[in-house]
Amino acid sequence: MNKKSIITFVLCLMSLATYATGQDGDVIYIDGTQWSLLGQPISRDSVLQRQVRAAIPQQHVIISSNWSGYTAFWSIKQDVLYLDSIQYLLSASGKKTLSECIPAETLQRVFKNYFDGKHIVAKWLKGDIRVARGKMLYYEHMGYERNYEEEQIISFDHGKVTGVKVVHNYVKEGFSFDQVGKTQMGSMDITPAQLREMFPLHLERYPELANEKRIMFSIRRAKIDETGHLVDCEVRVMKPSDNKQLADEMAELMKAYYPWRVAFINGEYRANGIERYTFSYPLK
Repeated sequence: MNKKSIITFVLCLMSLATYATGQDGDVIYIDGTQWSLLGQPISRDSVLQRQVRAAIPQQHVIISSNWSGYTAFWSIKQDVLYLDSIQYLLSASGKKTLSECIPAETLQRVFKNYFDGKHIVAKWLKGDIRVARGKMLYYEHMGYERNYEEEQIISFDHGKVTGVKVVHNYVKEGFSFDQVGKTQMGSMDITPAQLREMFPLHLERYPELANEKRIMFSIRRAKIDETGHLVDCEVRVMKPSDNKQLADEMAELMKAYYPWRVAFINGEYRANGIERYTFSYPLK
């Protein structure tokens, strides 16, 4: 394998690792209030991204929740986005880490095309960023796939705010497959018998399952309403083998069950913990 191929392979692995791991966001201050910025605006410009990484000492620490190796601090003042500082981690004695900042003069050199004499103005940024604070309502172990009680989607054109969408998210508790093993109250385990009671399949219709210990179901295209009713879903049998009749029966039982957990996220009802889930249905 030649050098170019090796570099390409390593970059692909790094990209996959980034998307497969929950990432820490940057920090932004809006009207003096701290928010989490779920993303990294510097990465929108690949040249700036490389220059920032080059400005950080080679011995800096990279952790799985921050593959870029740094955290940027931002502020919005009079509808303009400013880059205030960039921090990174360095190893210290006793396996401790120390937080260090890129010196101001180095930042001004890296962002010389965006330095107005007093501030670094994020004029390279066009498009939206998402900021959040409050209780986390949903988390997926991938990138910035998580949601909080309070969020803002802020639009920019060359670093200037052009629009703000304020979102108040919430969750109505109910059953979901990412909670299998606990009741809705989180106080006791759900036994196999209880799961079968919730979704009582007519197993006598499927003699081919007589020697099986469990069925693996996969859920797609789940839609839920604000009351906690599952209005639609597509179910497939993954193991022991595909069985459309069995899958359709489970889908109807799921739609008959109530209540499911409802997540109201960014203006829409989501079947979090149901959509794209594979779950085990024990037979014995």
